Amino acid sequence: YMYEKMDPSMPGFVFSAGYYIVAAVSLSVLSQLQAKNDDQEIINTPNDLQIEEENNKITTRGGWELGSYLFIGNGLQVVGLQTVPADRAAFLVQLTTVIVPLLSAFAAGNLSAIPLQTWAACIIAFSGVVIMGADDSGGAGDQTGLLPLNSLEFNVSQGDALILLAAIAYSMHVVRLGEYAPRTTAIKLAASKATTEAFLSIALVAALFFVGGSAQSPLPEFVNKIGHEVVEYYNAISSAVMNGSVLSSESSLGVSAAAILWTGWITCAYTIFAQSFGQGRVNPTDSNLIYTTQPLFSSLFAYFLLGEVLGVYGYIGAVLIGMALWLVSSSGDESS
Repeated sequence: YMYEKMDPSMPGFVFSAGYYIVAAVSLSVLSQLQAKNDDQEIINTPNDLQIEEENNKITTRGGWELGSYLFIGNGLQVVGLQTVPADRAAFLVQLTTVIVPLLSAFAAGNLSAIPLQTWAACIIAFSGVVIMGADDSGGAGDQTGLLPLNSLEFNVSQGDALILLAAIAYSMHVVRLGEYAPRTTAIKLAASKATTEAFLSIALVAALFFVGGSAQSPLPEFVNKIGHEVVEYYNAISSAVMNGSVLSSESSLGVSAAAILWTGWITCAYTIFAQSFGQGRVNPTDSNLIYTTQPLFSSLFAYFLLGEVLGVYGYIGAVLIGMALWLVSSSGDESS
């Protein structure tokens, strides 16, 4: 909502660079405060210092690797959305439900490393997401909320391929996070990841600004278009600053700042920390199954905020996702 109120409209990559900077600074400050508090509680023996040094190496290495996966996934998704509808892209990204256990089994060198009950839960959860995606009631029109299943097209385009690659990048992040999270503190790892994403985002915006300012560029048309949007936004903000209108009541600077702060603190910094904290205690496959509840929460918020209701497919999909989570929680695995 706030993003739509921005005038001039902020390019997506500029917006993401802004909220990654907010997340990186916030998490880094919290990480430093925690480190200072820990230093007061422990005796810095040579062994303690060696352990801390090793922990810092793991945190830095993990931050760069995991942050890169997220940056690549976000970038591929943004580019893919240029030609792929948002609902189709959301469906393709949910392939992580199947990709994560496959990658985990591949890393273990044995498909049986993932319990049969968990495989069944992954398939059921993925089916639930697919069926929820077929729900098109939107709170109006057709009271059944049913769509003809033959209306779902599965032709793979170039945009689809980019979204699929994004799903693989997200899946790699989940799997590798399960390796790093138990070996360091959640706040340090979250700060390192956010810093990596902020650095890469700033570098990308700088590159797009250079491309947008070039008279001729051999790059694809959509890259040049995004570059021109970045340059136009910079010129608009510069002009507003020069003539003093940036502080006027008609300026949307406050809305832009609010959108960046909200996204940076709540939907970025908190979720990066929460995921790092949670996956220090829950294995990647079970974690990803929990993530499949996203459509359920989206439907819940849509009901309370927008008055939208689920159709028949929506309820069936919700039940299947709930069954999948019950299968995992009743598996007897301590991490569940």
